[in-house]
Amino acid sequence: MEQTTKPRYVYPLHLLLLPALRVLLGIRSSVSHDAALLLKGARPRPRVLHAENIPPATPFVCIINHYDRCGLAVWWGVAPVIVAVAARRARPPRDLRLLMAREWWYPRGLGRAVKQPLTRWLFGKISHAYGTIRLPPVVDEYRGTGGPAVRRALALTRGDNPQLIGLSPEGRTGPDLALCEPPAGAGLFLLMLTHDTIPCLPAGIFEDDTQVLTVNFGAPFYFDVPRALPRAERDRHAARQAMLAIGRLLPERMWGVYRDSLAQQRPPAG
Repeated sequence: MEQTTKPRYVYPLHLLLLPALRVLLGIRSSVSHDAALLLKGARPRPRVLHAENIPPATPFVCIINHYDRCGLAVWWGVAPVIVAVAARRARPPRDLRLLMAREWWYPRGLGRAVKQPLTRWLFGKISHAYGTIRLPPVVDEYRGTGGPAVRRALALTRGDNPQLIGLSPEGRTGPDLALCEPPAGAGLFLLMLTHDTIPCLPAGIFEDDTQVLTVNFGAPFYFDVPRALPRAERDRHAARQAMLAIGRLLPERMWGVYRDSLAQQRPPAG
């Protein structure tokens, strides 16, 4: 039966009061538990496709498209990804360690004076509670300042118990919700995160023809980027492989700058 009512994404305040208090007090919390509470305010409930592709025991880096629009903030699409991963995992780690902006950037005015420092404070609280890794905004003003956060993220995928990392290579939503190219360095960062031993798990976030928020998980894959390539070429190749893997999980209308490549890879009809 087709969905005819307009989707509603409301915050169940009576359920989120305690999680919000834990965040403000700096108490470590489960991001999957609180994401599940958030989704109780989504009507219709988001749909998850092919969750069987989520590795139940081994580590991975989850890559998603950046999806938000008016009335649907980015965390509504990320929440079902987080919940699906935790439900699939047979043993710890179960929660994704998300990479997010350190703050929202504003060039001037009230946003620069008030909103930007407020988001820096709030995102710091969120990071402490949920273990997110905060990266600087992708603008020239912050160029070269992300070293400590990058090293922290890389450390999480090393050792005897690698953590589950989640990130959007794009870092922003493209025009008309379509895919756009990641910033320079995103491909190299993914190569360092996975270091030839950890696969990427792609997930595409979109709203289907009936406006149901949907997460489509693809099969895990390893990067195939020759080490002999120059640094800039390795960066572009890895970023392209990541975005094409995500694009295959999305409706054609969202292929964006990767439309031609994805159309060539599409199996012939019949």
